[in-house]
Amino acid sequence: MSYPPDNTTNNISKIMKTLGILGGVGPETTSKVYHSVIDSIRKNGGKYYPSIIIYNLSWPFSLENEIIVRGRNSEQMIPYLKMGAKILERAGATFAILPCNTLHKHIDEIRAAMTIPFLSIVEETKFKLHSLKINKVGILASQTTISSNLYGKALKQGGIEQVQPNQDEQNEINRIIIQLVRGKHEKLHAKKISQICASLNKREAKSILLACTDLQLIKGIKSPVPIIDTTEVLIEASVRELLKK
Repeated sequence: MSYPPDNTTNNISKIMKTLGILGGVGPETTSKVYHSVIDSIRKNGGKYYPSIIIYNLSWPFSLENEIIVRGRNSEQMIPYLKMGAKILERAGATFAILPCNTLHKHIDEIRAAMTIPFLSIVEETKFKLHSLKINKVGILASQTTISSNLYGKALKQGGIEQVQPNQDEQNEINRIIIQLVRGKHEKLHAKKISQICASLNKREAKSILLACTDLQLIKGIKSPVPIIDTTEVLIEASVRELLKK
């Protein structure tokens, strides 16, 4: 087997950043982000396959229900997140992302564990909403994201109002998210989420924010107002950084 000469790999490393992905929350979303970043690089004039390192977080299945459905004990994930962040940096990542809205609640702890830049899905989404001049958005997210007011704080600072689902709607969202994380897909998912989008629009939401990275796995969601997928926003931000000279 032949390999590129050392000077070739050295030259590539000088012009290319390396994306680190804290993956596994959930696995399907991690896979989509990986494939989408590569596709986007191709479409946006990249000359090389992007340099990407994925660390799949090894965390207990038992925490899924606690964190996502019950909206509690997410702090138990901090040691796993910090360890994963350090592993990515030691492996050669020059910046990193976490394709999970819920665990961005602990972004300060993640950033403190590494010296490389760590992009925030919340901050990038706020910038996106500003660019689209949206001032009132409906939010679909996990119980932890809603309870922690993760997006509410950031959006309020930018003069953007959020409209939250009622508790019955939130319970339905929680149930769907946990099924998606476990790789279970139902035809009714799209119908249920579409109904909630319509309900948020009736409460004057001008757009719908998919603020859970697993909800983008649902095909066929219909909404009377535009849907902004935070996963796509994070992918765009990652590609932007990879293409920077």
